[in-house]
Amino acid sequence: MAPSRTRNATLRAVTTPKFESIDIPVAWGDMDSFGHVNNVVYLRWFETGRMAFFAAVGVSTRDVAQGCGPILARTTCNFQRPLEHPDTVTVQTSISRVGSKSFTMSYVVRSQRLDEVAAHGDGVIVWFDYAAGASAAVPAELAARLRSYCNAD
Repeated sequence: MAPSRTRNATLRAVTTPKFESIDIPVAWGDMDSFGHVNNVVYLRWFETGRMAFFAAVGVSTRDVAQGCGPILARTTCNFQRPLEHPDTVTVQTSISRVGSKSFTMSYVVRSQRLDEVAAHGDGVIVWFDYAAGASAAVPAELAARLRSYCNAD
């Protein structure tokens, strides 16, 4: 069905992405000498979002019995807006890809004070066999849970 147009708006079907979110207060110490939140802090917020996501979907950060768990292989961050204290950010974490040995997590950092997206990025997570020192297959039941959060186009 084609979008319907009204005089001032376009109506269309919208799919709401599935994600986990966590609120994190911006600490005074998160700012650098330039008076805004330092870039390293955003990666820490991604990590906090990642760990909250893992807890919410039942991902063991290291399955001792199996010797396997997730390991961050790559991450990116696109900065859109500088942030300052005081503020609270909401980090939304979702899945954009699930492969046989890895998956990609997407992050959005939103300022509550500004009501704007301040940064977004992603991280490639490899399922890793720590005893063998090599990648391993993402367990099928975990892959299914991750796919339920997948927001790929």
